[in-house]
Amino acid sequence: MRLCSTISLCVLLLCTFTLNAQTTEQKLFESLKGLTSLKANFYQEVVGTQGEVIQEAKGIFELKKPGRFRWHYDPPYSQQIIADGKNLWLFDLDLAQATVQPIEEALGNAPIILLTDLKPLSEDFEIREMPESFGLEWIALVPKIQDTEFYRIEIGLDGNLIREMKLHDHFDQQTIIRFSDINTDANLPDSRFKFYIPDGVDVIGSPR
Repeated sequence: MRLCSTISLCVLLLCTFTLNAQTTEQKLFESLKGLTSLKANFYQEVVGTQGEVIQEAKGIFELKKPGRFRWHYDPPYSQQIIADGKNLWLFDLDLAQATVQPIEEALGNAPIILLTDLKPLSEDFEIREMPESFGLEWIALVPKIQDTEFYRIEIGLDGNLIREMKLHDHFDQQTIIRFSDINTDANLPDSRFKFYIPDGVDVIGSPR
């Protein structure tokens, strides 16, 4: 699965949006500026060039500022991605293997530095309004430098909630993520974002 790239962009959007804008852009800014924690279910699918579904997954996403998130995929994938504020852990239960890197290194290929550097997205993206569709208001982000996996990101808003994201890659495939049961006032203890190494699990890399 395309875990790191997808998660990098999701966290980018949820943690670093600081715009001075109007209309749909302003709604997105308003929905995120006061966000300190979030918990939601997600459904993710990768759609091919002919509209066929190549891959499906679902799970739970949790976020707590600053610099903490947890992305848990349900079986059959049995994978977790956890950011504890300093490190990013990728844990694969089936492989009994965990990989760890400092957040800046793990997410270094994202369009901007994530989590720790809160700068306006407008510095790195061209921001475009889109027509309303399927009951959602849409906005598109196009990287100003096209050296990332995804060349266009579309965000669907339901009022002040992000309901859907579409990430377009250079192979003309889409990764679509739909959020449900969104709680923007979740009481999430810091312990939710600590990775405890299970017995028998190999660790690749060294935590900071």
